[in-house]
Amino acid sequence: MNDMNQQGYSASGPIPEMGLSFGKTLSDMRFIGLVGMVYGVMTCLSLVGAVVGVPIIIAANRFLESIKILQEYRVHGRQGDLSTAFHEMGRSFRLMKIIVLISIGLTVLYFMLIFMFGGLALLSELGSN
Repeated sequence: MNDMNQQGYSASGPIPEMGLSFGKTLSDMRFIGLVGMVYGVMTCLSLVGAVVGVPIIIAANRFLESIKILQEYRVHGRQGDLSTAFHEMGRSFRLMKIIVLISIGLTVLYFMLIFMFGGLALLSELGSN
């Protein structure tokens, strides 16, 4: 806080009430958004994975957009930017929630199919003896 003057401004611009660690948090958020984007692209390499991969890319893109808006808030301190950023971030999280539920459903379906085919194979072995 030594580099701030009376109005709450630093050499890099206004620092809102969120404190000096806001920049570090934005950097971490940007990293998570980029990792999500890379994960979505890698998931799209398989046909079944594209069902989950494309929405992950869309959600990561929305998340990265919200980070850009938060960066604008950090520089200018406009409350409208903060509200817009949280709205965009909320849209991203809603999409991620849907993706997680779809992923869990596909995983459960996958294991059910494995057990079903394994059980059928076991029954066919018992019937042939």
